[in-house]
Amino acid sequence: MSETVRLIDEQMIRRAVATLVPAGEVFEVRILGKRGKQKPISGYFTDADTLIREMGKCDLRNTNVYITLQAVSEDCYSRSQHDCFIAGAASTGDGDIDSYQWLFIDMDPVRKSEISSTDEELHEATALAKRVYLYLQTIGFEEPLIACSGNGMHLLYSIGLENTQENAELVHRCLMSLDMMFSTEKVKIDTVNFNPSRICKLYGTLAQKGANTAKRPYRMSAIIGQNTEYVQTKKVYLEELANAVQIEKPKPERYNNFSPSTFDAAIWLDRHGMRYTEKKFSDGGRKFVLEECPFNPEHKAPDSFVVQQTDGRMGFSCSHNSCRHYNWHDLWMKVDPNTYSEITAAEDKRIEAGWKQHNAGRTDITYSEAIIGESSEPIWMTAEMVASKPEEVRQFIRTGCNVLDQRMMGLEKGALSLVSGLRGGGKSTLLNGWILNAIQDGHTVVCYSGELSDRNMMRWIFLQAAGKAHTVASNKYANMFYTKKEIDLAISRWMGDRFWLYNNVYGNNYQKVYELIRRQVEEKHADFIVIDNIMALDLDIGSRDKWEAQTNFIWKLKELATISFSHVLFVAHPRKAAGFLRLDDVSGSGNIGNIVDNAFIVHRNNDDFRNRTKAEFKRPDTWEGYQGSNVIEICKNRDNGVQDLFIPLWYEQETKRLKNYASENIIYGWTKDTNIPDGFTAVNEEVPW
Repeated sequence: MSETVRLIDEQMIRRAVATLVPAGEVFEVRILGKRGKQKPISGYFTDADTLIREMGKCDLRNTNVYITLQAVSEDCYSRSQHDCFIAGAASTGDGDIDSYQWLFIDMDPVRKSEISSTDEELHEATALAKRVYLYLQTIGFEEPLIACSGNGMHLLYSIGLENTQENAELVHRCLMSLDMMFSTEKVKIDTVNFNPSRICKLYGTLAQKGANTAKRPYRMSAIIGQNTEYVQTKKVYLEELANAVQIEKPKPERYNNFSPSTFDAAIWLDRHGMRYTEKKFSDGGRKFVLEECPFNPEHKAPDSFVVQQTDGRMGFSCSHNSCRHYNWHDLWMKVDPNTYSEITAAEDKRIEAGWKQHNAGRTDITYSEAIIGESSEPIWMTAEMVASKPEEVRQFIRTGCNVLDQRMMGLEKGALSLVSGLRGGGKSTLLNGWILNAIQDGHTVVCYSGELSDRNMMRWIFLQAAGKAHTVASNKYANMFYTKKEIDLAISRWMGDRFWLYNNVYGNNYQKVYELIRRQVEEKHADFIVIDNIMALDLDIGSRDKWEAQTNFIWKLKELATISFSHVLFVAHPRKAAGFLRLDDVSGSGNIGNIVDNAFIVHRNNDDFRNRTKAEFKRPDTWEGYQGSNVIEICKNRDNGVQDLFIPLWYEQETKRLKNYASENIIYGWTKDTNIPDGFTAVNEEVPW
């Protein structure tokens, strides 16, 4: 192949500098000749024009050109290679970096050293980059800079971290997690790109490794796509990635013959019939890519795997959002529960059975029989008759609030719940999340929203269902976000006939609303009924007492929950409380708190909340309830006796979600069967793949 090829693309170099380096700040460019042929040539610059002018004075044949990615100290600009290139001059070290600007993920095809990649190898690197991109999108990462190095693929995420040993270790752990999850025999994710002074290909320069042949050609490096600005990914998401593969040091147990270092994961997998492909790390560790995920057989290879380190440490991971929280201990409990105590295993099986059957429906009595009060069961029963009944599996609706679901197993079908809180506390935001989680689990939801119009209600739900990857910032208003029409339609199709919203044009007379809800619940066999809120209803009391009418309405809701075997939840605003908001402050008669099975109060974690909880409960400044932006308090739980439990939640502006932890990023099922682009921009035609 002819050696007369273009060595640089000036327009792309200008774009690379403008994108990678804040305007006017210092960066180093390093020109490396083929191994052993010449000393590195280094120069410090603050603008692309000077750089390109000085590059024009250099012989760039048989060289590769690199740029520093992180924030270089301005003092380096005073070195001898100021606005020029000098061979053998001092280059940037880790101590010369002020801060991390980018997380640099390099997917490089596995091949012999000092040769270019083939088109097939580059295609494999591109395919792996797409998998990594989609995974990081699911755990909350912002959009990356996507680039071709000429031989492999780069994903660069804006991060903005101080240059500390702790952050260097965090970046290293991120790369190691990605390496364990995604590296293959054909493409490797480089784990050495964590140190602050690491250099990256200067996009717009030719990748010249080995000889320029038809099979392994030189290619121009380039940024792919049209983005010029990149939002910083928050540190909590980096920590989520760093902890994605939790490597555990097993304790001496019966299953490992009381010697973890001699435990053989391959034998264990074989014994339990788990099919896999084994791969080895350079340090002797082993990776077992499972044919299918033990927790969801729809997740096929290479999405889940088991890792065994040389010192006996074990790990399990699945890249899918629904399985991401499972670790090695969970895998053991799933596959071989007898290893652990019989009590723990039995409890795990009981809970698992309950979850599997949470949408099964009643078998002892049909819905229509319950509505009209007809049943073959006796009206009065002896104790023996009750004891002789077959044991029922209680059914629950998962809220997605992890602590609540763990302590209460969720919202029990057949029960009535109350949610209250001051205005702006996040009640509707919380309930929208509970609605979406119910739909995600296959439940049917009937909703009355007396305060919000149907359009505003759905605007909030669309934002929460969309997730960060599919919301758009408003150009007109700060901190305002919206979803595009095609996203709304995709979410609507996913929700289908599992969500029914009352049309407020039919009025708010409580008797009429109740009857319409009852009919809809009967017809659609709804599992979850949400009324937000009872204060929006017209009680139409005439000469009757207002609070008595409200109490009667709540008793009817409780009856509806029982006969329809659904969970009914209503919102009630509090009266003006003199002190810290308590259940007794909820508007209406004192009977409300007595009638309901569960009661929750949603608080804003502000100065007033902190001051009042310190006065009421003597909470210290280090109390975990002060960690989030909002707090849900379980005031009453009739069945399990949970009370005065405060659960911190984190509000996310882009999606109006209240999250279990700052880096949580739920992916709802609407993304599976849509043609919404995954965001991985089409390849620039100038790059010869």
